[in-house]
Amino acid sequence: MTSVRQLGFALFLIAAPAWAQTPHAEKTPQPVVVPETAAPEAVVPVVEEERPDFQPLRPADGEDKSPANAADPVPAPPPPPAVAAPAAVAPPVLPVAPPPSVAPPPPVEKVAVITEGASVPWWGAVIGMVLGAILAMSGGSLTLRAMRRGEQAERRRAVAASLATELDTRRLAFESVPLPPNVDAGVSFVSSVVSMAGIDCAFRAAQGQFFLFTPQLAANISVHYAAVQRVADFVKGQSMAAAVRMLQANRLGGHPCPDAGAMREAHVELAAAFRGLDKVILSLRAQAR
Repeated sequence: MTSVRQLGFALFLIAAPAWAQTPHAEKTPQPVVVPETAAPEAVVPVVEEERPDFQPLRPADGEDKSPANAADPVPAPPPPPAVAAPAAVAPPVLPVAPPPSVAPPPPVEKVAVITEGASVPWWGAVIGMVLGAILAMSGGSLTLRAMRRGEQAERRRAVAASLATELDTRRLAFESVPLPPNVDAGVSFVSSVVSMAGIDCAFRAAQGQFFLFTPQLAANISVHYAAVQRVADFVKGQSMAAAVRMLQANRLGGHPCPDAGAMREAHVELAAAFRGLDKVILSLRAQAR
């Protein structure tokens, strides 16, 4: 048992130098992280104390280097000492100047303005109400008159246009009335006058609208229609008288027409009724625009 221990101890002494060199050669130096807040510490090399069983790898300074010592393995150089990272230096804090003190504005004196309400007497309020009512009524009446004038102007234009067209038609019919005194002319004269007198639809429809025209224009229109109607009634009366005479004389056949003198008088009356009708038509057309 003692020999086994001695053998193991001898093997340990032989392999100790190799075991001491191998970790130092294979180890990788690790950087030393120094916190920013901590001050860097001086790196102190660690010196191992010599042990009684330590054998130096290199000969001492006084010993000669022999070939046997040269064959010994050269130990790896020691790792470089770790360099501490420079600590971050915080920027200097500049002193902040306090804001300049602003003097408060001087107090403004509030001036109380006292306005005395204008007292209006009761009779002033009544007068104001009366004046307001008068103005409102005046404005309403003016507006109503304007509307009425516009309506009347529109009605005047419509009536004037219809009367101007009808009077122009009667004038053209009068130019085609035959002249007496022969029998054929008498028959045609009677029928033409009676037919022309029947062209009065616009006059009958506008009888209640004559106040829209001037009095002279309304009078000329009324006289013309009345004169033509009077001549037509006269001609019809003469024709009836002639028919009665034919019956009394037991004359059958023929046309009961008035005598030549009566027809001449009727034609003269018709010419007088149509005299100046052109001016009336022009006035009506001017108001119809």
